[in-house]
Amino acid sequence: MKKIFIATVALFSLVASAQMSLKKLDGTPINNGDVFTFDVAEEPGSYLGIKIYNDSSEPINVKAQVVGFTNADGTNVQLCLGDVCLATIVAGNSYPPNFPAIIEGNSENGNFDHFLNLNTGIDTNLPVTYSLRFYQLDGSGAEIGNSVSFSYHYVSPLGISDFAQLAQSGVSLKSNIVANELEMTVTKNIQYSLYDVTGKSVLSQNAAIGNHTADLSNLSSGTYILSYQNKEGQTGSIRIIKK
Repeated sequence: MKKIFIATVALFSLVASAQMSLKKLDGTPINNGDVFTFDVAEEPGSYLGIKIYNDSSEPINVKAQVVGFTNADGTNVQLCLGDVCLATIVAGNSYPPNFPAIIEGNSENGNFDHFLNLNTGIDTNLPVTYSLRFYQLDGSGAEIGNSVSFSYHYVSPLGISDFAQLAQSGVSLKSNIVANELEMTVTKNIQYSLYDVTGKSVLSQNAAIGNHTADLSNLSSGTYILSYQNKEGQTGSIRIIKK
């Protein structure tokens, strides 16, 4: 009995220590916390192929959890893993819904598993973001080993106004490339928000007619979306590059 117990513990330790890693089809690693940004919502441009690697000698069971999404309703997507490919997803659910995908020891999945967004957003002026987590399970369905979380981010170029369109609706920017301050002149009262690549609002203010300066010095370098609406209901957005 003691030998059987020791063997069982050893096998559990081997399975629990199995490391799973993810890569894109081109070999680019998918690291925990990565954000992948797309500017199209149609195939093939919005296709994110997902390779899953098992570095242990034992098979691993894998599922993908939809942690959440913003500016979307879970429709017009493709989440494909194992033998299941879904066109609708629910925040908080894990897929495949019944049996997990199995990756054999010292092996990898095929080139079928992927995530694809075909949804331009509930509000097409704002980004669409899906947060996904790939994780391992043991034979009883309990989570084990490591997991990998990342975000899929879509920004529509059709929802991005140029400077002329902005001016027509009452907003003029000195530049959309800024160091610490965003300078604008508004000819109509507006409400505006600034969103990061995950779709999170990092700044939201009202601006009356006149010159305005927004302090962006506390923000990390990268791409943001300035979205606004004037008192007449006109809306628009433009990319802001923070140096």
